[in-house]
Amino acid sequence: MDATMDIDFAIKNSDISFICVGTPSNADGSIDLKYIKSASAEIGKSLKSTDGYHLVVAKSTIVPETTEKIIIPIIEEYSGKRAGKDFGVCMNPEFLKEGKAIEDFINPDRIVIGEFDKESGDLLLELYKDFKCPVLQVSLKTAEMIKYASNAFLAIKISFANEMGNICKKLDIDSYIVADAIDHDKRIGREFLNSGIGFGGSCFPKDVRALVHKAEEVGYRPKIKKPHWKSMKNNPLN
Repeated sequence: MDATMDIDFAIKNSDISFICVGTPSNADGSIDLKYIKSASAEIGKSLKSTDGYHLVVAKSTIVPETTEKIIIPIIEEYSGKRAGKDFGVCMNPEFLKEGKAIEDFINPDRIVIGEFDKESGDLLLELYKDFKCPVLQVSLKTAEMIKYASNAFLAIKISFANEMGNICKKLDIDSYIVADAIDHDKRIGREFLNSGIGFGGSCFPKDVRALVHKAEEVGYRPKIKKPHWKSMKNNPLN
């Protein structure tokens, strides 16, 4: 096993490459894709002089349609090769909690494989063959959406817990007892129901913003998540 900063060396000495770059927020809430575009271009340049089949996997958090409309065209442009014929493409979102990345990687709740075609998906599936958890093989944009839906739901759940906590405080009720009680309803679950300072970190605020922006881009105005976006313009914790 080698560690290198040389993308060309990495591509030519491996079968699978993962794009794991940051996707920060733009001022309007959309994601900044400059690192995604740069990585895709560099991979394309290396693939141009690489023989044999190579799988490119997007691991970064990107809104639906990014892999097929941004990553694939850039790689094809710089490599002169075609996705599905000369190289494979997958979207494989991560679901790692802050402070528990290693534990969550070793024991994931599920593995999501968004595949451009069956050959691409099956090759990535082979990489994960020893993991003991459900593996879902879906389309590229479905995999991208699963990541955003997961983070948006958790952000909403945390915000709900805080709303209940604020009401409980006014009524002199222990919100933790309430949370423990509703945990017995199997539709709800106890995780992320502790009231506190709200959601923050590197993912939840920007992912909620990005999902709202993408929804509005395709002509839908979110009714549940929109308040979070408004409040987070000036305050990253909601």
